[in-house]
Amino acid sequence: MLLKLIKCKPLLNNVLCILISSLILFSPQAGRAAEPAAPTDEKVYEQAVVAADHPLASAAGLAILKAGGNVVDAAVATSFALTVLRPASCGLGGGGFMVIWNAKDQKATVIDYRERAPAAATPDMYAMLPGTDKQRQLASRQGPLAVAVPCTVAGLSYAVKEYGTLDLKTVMLPAIQLARRGVPINEHMRSVQKGMLARIKNGTLNPDEFKTLVDDYLNHGKPWKEDARFFSPQLKTLELIAEYGRDGFYRGAVAEAMVAACGKSAGGILTLEDLKATQPIIRKPLSTNFDGYQILTMPPPSSGGIAIIESFNMIKALEQQTLKHPFGKLKYHSPEEIHLLTEVMKHAFADRAEYLGDADFVPVPIDRLTSGTYASELARRIDPQQTKSMKDYGRYVPPQDGGTSHFSVMDAQGNAVACTETINLTFGSYVVIPKYGIVMNNEMDDFAAISGKPNAFGLIQGKANEIEPGKKPLSSMSPTIAVKDGKAVFSAGASGGPRIISSTLQVLLNMIVFGMTPTQAVDAPRIHHQWVPEDLLLEPELFGQAGEKLKRFGHSTKKSSSLAASQAVSRQPDGLRGHSDPRKHGAAAGY
Repeated sequence: MLLKLIKCKPLLNNVLCILISSLILFSPQAGRAAEPAAPTDEKVYEQAVVAADHPLASAAGLAILKAGGNVVDAAVATSFALTVLRPASCGLGGGGFMVIWNAKDQKATVIDYRERAPAAATPDMYAMLPGTDKQRQLASRQGPLAVAVPCTVAGLSYAVKEYGTLDLKTVMLPAIQLARRGVPINEHMRSVQKGMLARIKNGTLNPDEFKTLVDDYLNHGKPWKEDARFFSPQLKTLELIAEYGRDGFYRGAVAEAMVAACGKSAGGILTLEDLKATQPIIRKPLSTNFDGYQILTMPPPSSGGIAIIESFNMIKALEQQTLKHPFGKLKYHSPEEIHLLTEVMKHAFADRAEYLGDADFVPVPIDRLTSGTYASELARRIDPQQTKSMKDYGRYVPPQDGGTSHFSVMDAQGNAVACTETINLTFGSYVVIPKYGIVMNNEMDDFAAISGKPNAFGLIQGKANEIEPGKKPLSSMSPTIAVKDGKAVFSAGASGGPRIISSTLQVLLNMIVFGMTPTQAVDAPRIHHQWVPEDLLLEPELFGQAGEKLKRFGHSTKKSSSLAASQAVSRQPDGLRGHSDPRKHGAAAGY
């Protein structure tokens, strides 16, 4: 029946239009923030579930599943919908990582479509610029010279062709409909606009230099009205991609417009050759076994995957060497449990900073860092009663991703996708391509842009992450799937810079170790420590509960709100569950 539907395009399109109308255009959650369901009221689905950080993105993936698509088709539909719904976080002008589990073939696949440095990039390209130190550092964050070669369209096109069951034009229908008919302005979109207008007011965003951004995405600099709808300026681009595939983006008028805005004449280095040559890379996922589950996550240029594997391995070693019992027997969020988890994070983040970069360009000791033997050595250095000084962990400070989005998809057969995408900072480089609405990334700042100088987050990085032509900058993105008995059971990931790693780790621990549902696991207050600065961040509830008690372990505690935004799904004997983080006003969808 599916084959017949695919061949009969008009019928399939009619089916999808009906589904899109019912699931998306009239979604009761379309124009308001999603309220997290109480765990006892958590919805359980029989067939499939999608959890994205916008309700309509989840609904887009669900529409494709109901039309006969598989989890990869749904993931690609969700991603294209997010380029319309979360343009400050991800989209056509960025890149991402996708982890796929195929239960039938018992195979995990990683699609790496992280952006690359253009061919004309050099290690000293920012250090050699004229002007002040501040101007040189700003060049890797704002404007055309900050733009790396976008790869999202190449990655999604490849995913559908190689691993999907529908065609690209079909899975893009929900995104095109959203762009064409407009979407209600929700609380998160208002919050983003408010923050960007504040940047205009304080002088950190020049509205004349980035007029297209202000006009196309910030409502010409005026606050959104209560009943406003947003019509994505990317509609024409989406239609071209749907019609011509990746060539509709990387060749022809769209490619020429990107080069006009980000190439030599505009002060950048992006070329048509860079765009034509960009391709996703298929990689082997990193893996470890923990508590009966196979944990599958991202290899470099993700730094998050190694940090997550290292953390799980250290927790396992602590159970054997120090605790003499399972980690789950510790009282959840007790000072003792938080202290040990913090020490694990500090070691993982220190190694991430010192050793990691694009393994296609620099040697990365992946086998050693992810080995049980190494984790045992680190675990023996953890004092269960006291934290240690910074020098006992590592040397360099890691990079951060700010404008990012994660979503997870799972079906009843145990197939799953975990996908995280980004344009780096909020609205990336601030460069928006005229007529086509593409928000271009500023991923060049995720390199060690100027040796010895901090990036946008005050972070100084190691030599392994220096700029080279064609190299991919280090990333925090950590899409992860947990498999048991050959089927995916959990899928999770997050957005929010280095907090992606700590958030993903905690959500997975909550579900695997502490037996929580996705709603409980995602909504639970979180901690974060990235080794440098020497601050243990606690969300307000935990700060009040344990902040003072943790000082006896030597920690410097600080209250912090919204430590990343996570999406998670699970498959249990009674069905499928999914939850989108209320910190970013998402909502899951399933059937």
